[in-house]
Amino acid sequence: MGLDNRKIEEYINNVCTLVKNKDAHSDIKLELKDHLELLKEEAIQTGLSEEDAIDKAIAHMGDSELVGKQLNKTHKAKLDLKTLIPVLSISLFGLLMMYFIQTNSVVADAKNIKIFEKSLVFYSIGTVLMIGLYIFDYRKLFKYSKYMYAGTIAVLVLTSFFGVKVNGIPYLNIGFAIVNFTDISPFFLVIALAGIFEAWNWDNSLKALLGIGIMFLPIILLSKISLSTAAICIVFCSIFMIVSKARRMQIIISIAAVTIVPYFYIIVEPYRSKRMFTFLNPSSDPQGMGWLYIQLHKTLSSAGFLGNGFNLNPRTIPDVHTDFVFAYIVYSFGWLAAIITIIFIAFFIIRMMNTAKATKYSYGKLLVIGFAAAFTTQFILSIATNLGFSPLFGVTMPFMSFGGSHIITDMMSVGLILSVYRRKNLGPVLPEERLA
Repeated sequence: MGLDNRKIEEYINNVCTLVKNKDAHSDIKLELKDHLELLKEEAIQTGLSEEDAIDKAIAHMGDSELVGKQLNKTHKAKLDLKTLIPVLSISLFGLLMMYFIQTNSVVADAKNIKIFEKSLVFYSIGTVLMIGLYIFDYRKLFKYSKYMYAGTIAVLVLTSFFGVKVNGIPYLNIGFAIVNFTDISPFFLVIALAGIFEAWNWDNSLKALLGIGIMFLPIILLSKISLSTAAICIVFCSIFMIVSKARRMQIIISIAAVTIVPYFYIIVEPYRSKRMFTFLNPSSDPQGMGWLYIQLHKTLSSAGFLGNGFNLNPRTIPDVHTDFVFAYIVYSFGWLAAIITIIFIAFFIIRMMNTAKATKYSYGKLLVIGFAAAFTTQFILSIATNLGFSPLFGVTMPFMSFGGSHIITDMMSVGLILSVYRRKNLGPVLPEERLA
């Protein structure tokens, strides 16, 4: 490097020392370097020597201290409170529900299970991880996308064939804990597929077939275990195809193909088939599968605008701490609390979409869109199930239902969304040689 070019490097380094957000340094260095080189070339064309041209280019850019302060203001790391506030509000309300469920023994043996104490631990761990991922540069995950996809598929296969059955659902036994990996698999799949399809060439026939296969595989595995999780996966995979510029016919064929898989399991498995038909006519089996639909209708009908308090009989609705926490909110606090909860949820979803729209880097954009699609689908399925508008697929309510694995991954998802917002004006992480 010549002595003259060192002036440019020194100028750029002086500017960057004043920018506290180190994540922005690579983008700033590249932008300043390109701009200074352009100004230098223009000056040389006027007849100036290289040394004089560099001095003129630097003078044109302005004092390094002033430029550094301006860029520091522009790239100041921001915490997106408009995302964080609704999430914390919903989470605190969920924690409050666990307290009332335990203290009023709404769930059998709730005090011995220590629902509230365990939930407090889960939320605490999730909050710490959320803060950690907010600080972490999400762009560094991009290069691990393929490995995360392969790992997720491998664990799903292990869970499906060798998992420990809990209420008929296979859980992953990791020695010190039994994890419902199926429920949290969308978290890993969103991260993986956002990276894989960040610049996917759908115009290439072989790549298009491979892309459809990559999306199809986890849906096949999930459909065998959990139709609700498969539905969540279908939604964000379809949206990934749309955002990554797949052709219309490719999208239509893919959605039709992957939707057949869950439908097949509903038709061929007597239990799932009966559950679907009972939903359409609960009175056809009032002492069996229709009983819960009838109980939900009775419970919600009696709620009123302000609710009935905390005296819900444990035998009225099972699993109010997991699958039916929203029904418990309606019964205990009334439709007013339910509407307020839905408003916070809607605000959270809208904020995610605004973050995706404002994000410069396509990987970050896909990441937030994927999480937005997954959360939206899960919220809709959970609320619809609780209100009796959907078959009982056993969908947990994000941030509210009892359970360690999903609470922690929900909070981690928010941490990554906050990380994207913090770096929404930045492009991909650049190799050091491009900055030299």
